[in-house]
Amino acid sequence: MINIDLLKEYFPDITVNDDYIFVEHDAFDVISFLKSKNYVDFDVLTQIIATDYVDFVQLSYRLYSTVSNDFLNVITNVQNETSSIVKLYKSAHFDECEIYDLFGINFIGNDNIHRLYMPESWVGHPLLKSYVQNDERLVWND
Repeated sequence: MINIDLLKEYFPDITVNDDYIFVEHDAFDVISFLKSKNYVDFDVLTQIIATDYVDFVQLSYRLYSTVSNDFLNVITNVQNETSSIVKLYKSAHFDECEIYDLFGINFIGNDNIHRLYMPESWVGHPLLKSYVQNDERLVWND
């Protein structure tokens, strides 16, 4: 698994648990470090999960190392934007677009961010708890 002392030496403000690493700030540097072959080589991004907690959106990056056969979650809380990890993992593009579309998080550095499910003309991001549906076609749903 990972050397926690070495990780804390490079990133003293992170919280490390057996199952996850919590990053107070942008997670790009920590994820980049974990991917580097000089460390553990978490070479696969399996998914990015977003969860809305009203005051912030929590992003959980699920990483996998084919070298050590280990999984690791890197968790961070964001407001409106965070750095894209597409330059580290090309597979992040789809997840970042989905999170942008449904939660409104802008991924800085992803030059092709766009809506996946909702039409481009759609106003708002429907998976936010603060989202108010004002579409009269869905009045029957109340």
